[in-house]
Amino acid sequence: MSAAQASATEWRSHCLKKQGGWFRQARTILMKDLKAELRTRVALCAVGVFTFASLLLLALATESLKQELVADPRGVMRPAWNAPAKMGMLWVLLCFAAFSGLSHAFVHEEETGTAFTLRLYASPEAVYAGKLFFNLLLLCGVAVVVTPIYMAITGLPMGQPFAFLILMLSGCLGLASTATIIAALTSKARGSGALYGAVGLPTLVVFLLLLLNAAGSLYMQGAPVMLHVKNIGGVLSFGVLIVAVSALLFNYVWED
Repeated sequence: MSAAQASATEWRSHCLKKQGGWFRQARTILMKDLKAELRTRVALCAVGVFTFASLLLLALATESLKQELVADPRGVMRPAWNAPAKMGMLWVLLCFAAFSGLSHAFVHEEETGTAFTLRLYASPEAVYAGKLFFNLLLLCGVAVVVTPIYMAITGLPMGQPFAFLILMLSGCLGLASTATIIAALTSKARGSGALYGAVGLPTLVVFLLLLLNAAGSLYMQGAPVMLHVKNIGGVLSFGVLIVAVSALLFNYVWED
């Protein structure tokens, strides 16, 4: 560790003790980001424009799919666009919307030169927690607004309300945690917009596969409770795993 890094670590430890711990620092960073977002509306505009443009296109493109029927391997006629497919398309929409707006979490700090100040006055744990909570709040807000509109457009059923709510919250956690750590990794690279999507794609594939498994059991008639626990718990475990790994690695990402 260099002399500058050692000095910064000592100063940060002093500030951490003075300000009452990393949780209070994380709350301060969260409030700072919320105030900055309400003032500039960069992420809200990016996510909002993309989301509602996508909803309009979905409404036009799926109008004919609502009435079409296809035969399954047993010859039974079923809707061409079933409920798990609709749920998968909802999360594809939320994934692209999130990646169009949540990448600003760390890029803004690097562009405005405030990243160095955060390194001095806040611990890496507080910075990560504050950014994660901000992205999670933003994504949950978008999901609360978009999901009812999407359900009205496509006819997506809710299924079991409690399982549906847990699946949506688990998906938001997994998506927000993935977007946060990838934003931190790519914030120091030039042309981070293209790199952001490239780095996030492998993780998103796993995330969407887990969501499709959970959606399949959510809309399965007579599905046992343990199947719901297994599949929806898999989505929740994915989010918790990403948060845990990110918390362990963020110190190296943030300081280098």
